[in-house]
Amino acid sequence: MDTALLVFAKVPRPGEVKTRLTPALSAAGAARLYTAFLRDTLRQVLRLNADVRLYLAPPLPDGELDAVPSGVDVHVQTGDGLGGRMEQAFRETLGDGYGQVLVMGSDHPTLPRSFLQRADQALQESGSLCIGPTKDGGFYLLGMSAFYPQLFDEMSYSHGQVFAETLSRAEGTGADVTVLPQWYDVDRPRDLDRLLTDLDDRPADAPNTRRAADRLGLEALA
Repeated sequence: MDTALLVFAKVPRPGEVKTRLTPALSAAGAARLYTAFLRDTLRQVLRLNADVRLYLAPPLPDGELDAVPSGVDVHVQTGDGLGGRMEQAFRETLGDGYGQVLVMGSDHPTLPRSFLQRADQALQESGSLCIGPTKDGGFYLLGMSAFYPQLFDEMSYSHGQVFAETLSRAEGTGADVTVLPQWYDVDRPRDLDRLLTDLDDRPADAPNTRRAADRLGLEALA
């Protein structure tokens, strides 16, 4: 295959994932929900015409991670900060001979598959970039068909202008830039309510997340 899709994630340890969903959820409940997010994200991307690589933040567990199905290659994130880790992942994957590389997180289990297909299509020409914005000012996906390290150099994250600044840097490269439809991350209780509403309407989109939400007794607000 000529396309690689990289999923950036954390090992779902209680107290280390989805911490902004507490106290609405316990640390153990947040970790259980995050595990479901990861399972549904990997389930979704494995249905695409792409090789899937899961990049986990260290430290990795001693044994295998239950949420990782066969067909997914596991890698360790390396580099200084999120930008450095994404830059290194792009560098090594493009260096392995892939023509298109996309990176996404695992905080949006109901992300429509059509968005990912549009992203892959946008990168079919050399010298292309694509980016998918989130409602909170970040992005859920970044893709490139050539290496553009200037997207990451001294870039800061976890603020409301991440998408705008990354888009500005992308446009400054001279690449053909495609902006994908907006979606949302599930970081805070209000995001969780939208997720639950989506799951009520389309439970098959993220079956693991639906089951985890049911077991945790989560319901969308009326």
